[in-house]
Amino acid sequence: MPLVESIGAPLLTVAATLGGGWLVSTRVTDRWEQIRRSREMDLAAAADFQRLYGEFVAVWKTWDALTDGHTPVATTEHVGWGCLERATAAEGQIEALMAKLAAERFLTEDDIAMLGGVRQAFKVVRRSIRRGRPLGWGSSSTAPYLAIKTLSAATSVLLSTPPRTRRRPSAAVAARNFKGITDNRHETTWIDTAQRYL
Repeated sequence: MPLVESIGAPLLTVAATLGGGWLVSTRVTDRWEQIRRSREMDLAAAADFQRLYGEFVAVWKTWDALTDGHTPVATTEHVGWGCLERATAAEGQIEALMAKLAAERFLTEDDIAMLGGVRQAFKVVRRSIRRGRPLGWGSSSTAPYLAIKTLSAATSVLLSTPPRTRRRPSAAVAARNFKGITDNRHETTWIDTAQRYL
């Protein structure tokens, strides 16, 4: 018996140490993998937003260059129909990105106002095209031009900054966030919201 006791206790200690080490290292590895995947998703969302912002600017510039008769876009034969399609597609993709953010992050009231402002800014191009009017943002000091630049930069920072917590909001909180982002109040306040970041 003394031989079994002298070998058994150290053997159990080694087995417990190896098992505990394996368990701890697996949990740490899993945690880091989750953080890495979340970070990749955040950066992909930031890249998507920046691509959509580029599309927004391209449509705006194309539309302003095409607008010669100031006639509303009412048919597919109109020279601005392609711009309207592109603006509408970008607006839909922004809406989807806002839904994603509402579901994945805890947002402050300032975040909600900023994202609601960006969403409204993206609607400006489509509305101008529908009316057949250029945006007329010829100067970087034009309030809407400055506001879209400011809100886009702030949104890029939000998207590329890791969230305060990796926990996700409940469905009820996500729904409230999304309702706040898509609230019509931003139609009249988005330019003022941008002033907070200047």
